[in-house]
Amino acid sequence: GRASSSDRAAKVEQRVEELRRRRAQLAAGERPSLESVNFARQRAEDALQRARDAHHAAAQRHEELAQVHERTANSYQLAAMHGDDGPLHTLQEKADRHWQAAHDSHLRFAQDEAKARDQKKSSSAGSQP
Repeated sequence: GRASSSDRAAKVEQRVEELRRRRAQLAAGERPSLESVNFARQRAEDALQRARDAHHAAAQRHEELAQVHERTANSYQLAAMHGDDGPLHTLQEKADRHWQAAHDSHLRFAQDEAKARDQKKSSSAGSQP
C-alpha cells in the first residue's frame, strides 16, 4: 500500500535529520564506516528503482491517454463521414485535435521510457568497481 502523506512527511523529516547528523560527523572529521557506505549505496539504488518505476508508470498512463484520444478521434471522423452531430469541418477539427493529442501522448510515453532506460544505464555504470 501507499503511505499516507503524514507518514511520508515523517520519513522525510527523519531522513533530513539523518543527513544533518551525518554532515556534522563528516565536518568533525569522522570517516564513513563500511556499513554507512553500504547503507547509502542501498538508499541510492532504492531511489533509482523508485524513479524507474515512476517513469514506467507515467509512460503507461501516457500510452493509455493516447489510446483514448485515438478512439475519440475515430468517433469524430465516423460522425463526420455519416454527417452526424454537426458540420463536417467542425467534426474534422475535433478529430484532428485528438489525433494531435494522441501523438503528443505517444511522444511523452517514449520520453518517459527513455528516462527510465537512461537511469538504468547510469545506475549500472555507478555500480562498477
